[in-house]
Amino acid sequence: MTKLASDFSNIKISLAPMQGFSDVIYRSAINKIGGIDVFYAPYIKTENESIKPKSLADIEPGANEGIVVVPQVMGNKPADILQVANAVKALGYNELNWNLGCPFPMVAKRRLGAGLLPYPEIIDDILAEVVAQSDVFLSVKMRLGYLSSDEIWPVLDVLNKHRIKEIIVHPRIGKQMYNGSADKSILSAIVGKSAHPVAYNGDICTSEQASSLIAENPTVSHLMIGRGLLCNPFLANQIKGTEPNKFIKRTQLLNFVGAIAEKQLDRLQGAGHFLQKMTTYWEYWSQMFADAHRAFKTIKKCRTIEEYTDKVQDMVLGWELTI
Repeated sequence: MTKLASDFSNIKISLAPMQGFSDVIYRSAINKIGGIDVFYAPYIKTENESIKPKSLADIEPGANEGIVVVPQVMGNKPADILQVANAVKALGYNELNWNLGCPFPMVAKRRLGAGLLPYPEIIDDILAEVVAQSDVFLSVKMRLGYLSSDEIWPVLDVLNKHRIKEIIVHPRIGKQMYNGSADKSILSAIVGKSAHPVAYNGDICTSEQASSLIAENPTVSHLMIGRGLLCNPFLANQIKGTEPNKFIKRTQLLNFVGAIAEKQLDRLQGAGHFLQKMTTYWEYWSQMFADAHRAFKTIKKCRTIEEYTDKVQDMVLGWELTI
């Protein structure tokens, strides 16, 4: 049965965990625009058998008030994952997402992220210990494999044996990084094979793409979106049919960009660091404008905080938007 457009208001939309972007500053700002139901925090990784305080500060409940957050862990040893599970439980969380999708070679070569997918027997051993010793629900974010998309099938067999809350699939292999296209055609086979609920992540940049995917996979009720929401913070509302009018949108956009700038100014020292950080956001935000190249170039040319603030206001309130 095909979902009707009117059903899309019930689709769960989450913000993907993105290192350097989806921290508490970004989550708090985009949450005011609305439409996003769950926010997955960037992964926590243990180093020298300890957790960086900065990682836990990012998910501290008081700083994330009014936001549904799911912490994420990167690890390949049961003790490390259990340590993070215990830490997030102490903060009041009852779910932990396990990152089996990070494709970066420096991570993957250590059998972390997507680099662990060619080793289903290790995944099995890890899950056997973690699930037995923790009452925190574990969900998994994964790719199709690291070297080959065939790697997903033995991994699914392993996941089917264990208590897993949800599997979030990004249908690329690790070696692809973010090149090429996500293989959406494989999703129905994964849903049919999995004993657990399956969510989708990858190449959802428009409401039309979301509608098409849900229509073809009506049992999927959760879309995780990363770069699509970086480029268009209104995308979740557009998918759900709750998009504001153009005037309100420009006001919300200015408030959104301004809120992030204000928090980054408090956090960073000096105009140089601030402008550098904001430029990384504008690599994505510039895509909201009809002349994306000009928008990004305008931001890159800013040399003072005052110039940046003035240019942003001019652009958001006066330039042609495509969203």
